[in-house]
Amino acid sequence: MKRNEQNKDWLYGRVAFGTLLFMLFILAATTIAERGFGREVVSRWVYGAWWFVGAWAFLGVAAFVYIIRRALYRRAAAFALHLAFALILLGALITFLSAERGYLHLRQGEALHTYMPDGGGAERLLPFEAKLLLFDVTYHPGTAEPADFTSTLRVDGDTCRVSMNVIHARRGYRLYQFSCDPDGLGSTLFLNRDPWGIGVTYAGYLLLALAMGWLLWSRVGWRWLSGALVPLAGAWLYIARLDLATPVLRSPMLAAHVSVIAISYALLLFIAVTGGVALARRGLGECLRRLNTRLLYMALCLLAAGIFTGAAWANISWGRYWGWDAKETWALVTLLLYALPLHGESLPYFRDPARFHLYCLLAFLAVLMTFLGVTYFLGGLHGYI
Repeated sequence: MKRNEQNKDWLYGRVAFGTLLFMLFILAATTIAERGFGREVVSRWVYGAWWFVGAWAFLGVAAFVYIIRRALYRRAAAFALHLAFALILLGALITFLSAERGYLHLRQGEALHTYMPDGGGAERLLPFEAKLLLFDVTYHPGTAEPADFTSTLRVDGDTCRVSMNVIHARRGYRLYQFSCDPDGLGSTLFLNRDPWGIGVTYAGYLLLALAMGWLLWSRVGWRWLSGALVPLAGAWLYIARLDLATPVLRSPMLAAHVSVIAISYALLLFIAVTGGVALARRGLGECLRRLNTRLLYMALCLLAAGIFTGAAWANISWGRYWGWDAKETWALVTLLLYALPLHGESLPYFRDPARFHLYCLLAFLAVLMTFLGVTYFLGGLHGYI
C-alpha cells in the first residue's frame, strides 16, 4: 500500500512539474515568435487563447493536488507561498473572464458616454459622461522633451485630471491616459473595469509578501537578510534620484521595482560564478550548495517582489497588471526556472551538488535573456530598460 501511494506521488509530481516545464517552453517560444509574427498574432493564438488559459488552470490544479498529497500544509510558510501564487492565478482567470476594457477618444470640448471595446466590436455605453476640457503637455525645463501628458475632464459634473501614473475612478471604471492626437487637441483614454479580479490578485500579492518574509526569516535568517539591506538601500536611493525623461517612468514605484530586481540579478550572478567554482573544485560542492541555496531564496524573493511591484505599477500606469510583454514574460520564466532547484525533495536531480551548480550556471542564461536579450533583440514596452 505504501509503495502504491509513493508511485501516485511520483506520478502527480511529474504531471505538475512537467506541466510547469511545458509552460516555460511555451512562454519562451512565444516571445521569440512575437518578433516574427507580431503582437496581434501571438495575442490571438497564445496569450488570449482558451487553451493557454486552460493550461495555466491545469497547472494550478495539478500543483494543488500534489501539494496536498505531499502535506505541504504542515509547513506553513511554504504552503502560504504556494497559496499566494494560486490566488494570483485565480485573480488572473477572473480578470480574463469578467474584465471590461476599451478606449475613449475625446476631442477638446467633446463629451461622450460610449467607448470602443478593446479588441473591436460595437460601441458600449458608459454609466457616466466624460468631456475633455483641456489636453496639456508639460515639458522638462528648457527642453522640448515631454515630462507629462494631462487630460482635464468633466465627468458627471466633476472636474478631474488624468495623467501618466495618475488615474481617475468613476462608478467602477478606471480612466488612464493612453495617447493624444498630433494636433494636441484630442486625447485617448484607456478604460478598465475589473471589480473582482484585481481584488483577488492583490490579495495574492499581499499573501505573497507575508509568505516570502516568513520563508526568508525561517530559511535564511536575520544575519543574512541584514547583509542585503545595504546594497538594496543604495540601489533604491540611486534610482530614486534619477531624472528620467520618459513620463511613465516618473513614478516613486520605479525605485522599488528596479532596485530589488537589480539586487536579485546580482545574487544570481554570484550563484552562477560560485557554481562554476564548485564544478571546478568538487571538494567545495556541498559547502557552496548550502551557501547558494540560502542566496537563491533571497534572490527569488527579491525577484518576485520586483515582478509583482512592477505588476502593481503597470496597473496604475497602463490599466493592466500583466500584459505578457517580453520583459515581463522572461522575468517570470527566470523566476520559475530558478525555483526548481529549491524543490529538492520532489526533484532528486538537485540533491547532487554538481547537478545543482550546473543547473544554476546554465539558468543564468535566462537572466541574460531577460536583462539584455529582450532589450536588444525582442523589444516591447520595456525596451528602454
